[in-house]
Amino acid sequence: MRLTISLPDQLAQKFLSTVPSRQRSATIARLLERELAQHEQSLEAACRAANADEALSAEIDEWQAFNDDLETP
Repeated sequence: MRLTISLPDQLAQKFLSTVPSRQRSATIARLLERELAQHEQSLEAACRAANADEALSAEIDEWQAFNDDLETP
């Protein structure tokens, strides 16, 4: 798949002068994979922390009980 992206001029120039033309796509793909993996790990850690939060769990239980008490039309 082809994508068009915008980069700051200084970063683009550094990238073009540092990475040989035949290695650019692979380099970008590798960097994106690393960055996405870090984002996923951060999201997973935040989810685990939220799931372990007893106050949040109690609040969710309270809201679910409230919703269960509502009559459906």
